[in-house]
Amino acid sequence: PHLYPIVDDREFILELLNEERVLLVQGTGFNWSDTNHARVVFLPNVDDLTEAIGRIARFLHGYRKRHGT
Repeated sequence: PHLYPIVDDREFILELLNEERVLLVQGTGFNWSDTNHARVVFLPNVDDLTEAIGRIARFLHGYRKRHGT
């Protein structure tokens, strides 16, 4: 069991982008076989990262409610 019920990592990334305007890369984009992972790049400045992480947290909270855990 996973903390978040991510079945399709590409769909998850697309939902995050559409809702919060934050782009990550799905794990399968790096030949990771499990479809429940995402990758984060930590190149932006601290203020931008803080904003993005807050948006991701907000998205994950809603995602969990929508997908039943």
